[in-house]
Amino acid sequence: MTKIFRNAGEKHYQVIVVGAGVAGITAACFLAKAGIEVLLLERGPYPGSKNISGGAVYSLPTRELLPDFWEEAPVERVLVNQQYWLMAERSAVKLGFTSLEMDSKPYNRLSIMRAVFDRWYAGKAVSAGAELLTSCKAEDLIFESGRVSGVRASGARQGDIRAEMVILAQGANPILAERAGLIKKTKASAMSLYVKEIIALPEEVINERFNLTGNRGAVIGLLGEATAGLPGTGSIYTFKEHVGINVGVGVKTLTRKKVKISELMAALKGHPVVAPLLKGGTTVEYLAHMIPEGGFNAVPPLVFDGMVIAGDSGGLVNGTHGINLAMYSGKFAADAAQEAVKRGDCSRKVLYGYQKKLEKSFIFKDMRANREVSGLFQKNPTLFADYIGLLNSVSTHLSMVYPVSRRVKRRLIRRAVLNEQPLGKLLADAIKAVRVMR
Repeated sequence: MTKIFRNAGEKHYQVIVVGAGVAGITAACFLAKAGIEVLLLERGPYPGSKNISGGAVYSLPTRELLPDFWEEAPVERVLVNQQYWLMAERSAVKLGFTSLEMDSKPYNRLSIMRAVFDRWYAGKAVSAGAELLTSCKAEDLIFESGRVSGVRASGARQGDIRAEMVILAQGANPILAERAGLIKKTKASAMSLYVKEIIALPEEVINERFNLTGNRGAVIGLLGEATAGLPGTGSIYTFKEHVGINVGVGVKTLTRKKVKISELMAALKGHPVVAPLLKGGTTVEYLAHMIPEGGFNAVPPLVFDGMVIAGDSGGLVNGTHGINLAMYSGKFAADAAQEAVKRGDCSRKVLYGYQKKLEKSFIFKDMRANREVSGLFQKNPTLFADYIGLLNSVSTHLSMVYPVSRRVKRRLIRRAVLNEQPLGKLLADAIKAVRVMR
């Protein structure tokens, strides 16, 4: 049971962490273990109540922060099957890989339900000595002598809560830093809107439909018609007795095309290759959430006098390593905060150790190397639709049995490809992709 702290009074903390997602919880947990007086603020009724992600955590990076976490964490399934569906209107090219070697410790990828996992994880922070205050919203940052020295709160605790420094991990919308003029408002082009639905199904039905046994699970990445050809992604995750399906598209694209994300979700659920997997299920949860996907070029300043920014608030999202990067940033923030508090100096100069650790991490290096990927899709918004549609068309021709020789059939397919995508465009797009993919 998570201990909830509801009477902060006028107590002065060494560190306040704003936001009880995995970045904030990680920071609070490591600070508490180091003997730092830390308050973890969450505006929702419990940690995880407002969080949305694909639904999986990678075991090898996570175990560096939480050794053998799967022994006690509320994990759902061991994901041994990874698929990618490149979808057209009435077809899908399916690419997949199954490895039963991933079904043994330390595993590779485990599905989790964030509302359950985050609540458990916050309990670990509380057990270590952190104080958790839920249903409490940080409205503004407090400044003294030009540095951040606390937050002004509403909800379960109203008024000023002071600390030597603040770790801001409030999710995709770092409104406190924006309102204080510390960072610029995030551009719509750097944000995506995702909607996720959790659908209840019996365990045996999930196993049968996804060809699974025991506690093994599958994850499916969805591209192309999953987002009506718009630049974006979807995915399907298997849990013990639930299936999670989500879809996300850039905010700027949705606005320009006048498309509602709820309409994309409805269309995806009704797609002829997706619908059979969900048939007869009951929707038990429906969430919408903004996710920063501007990449390295959209990361704002992260270190200030008296404050650092961690997790989604800092745009620290890198596709595969979303949850793991958030956790690492929380750990690095805790390390820097611990050093600053012990020195009695929470200046930007001392806290800059956080930035240095981020820059040395393998995930941040990936973000820097692939910093042009986001721009590629913004400049070529039909890239997904063009080539996924082409791939499905070619696959249809290859599967059809025509009353002609194979040589003639190959000629017909080649002609169909060049009619849809001229050779010059094929080569130009290939060169662009090679240049940005590192």
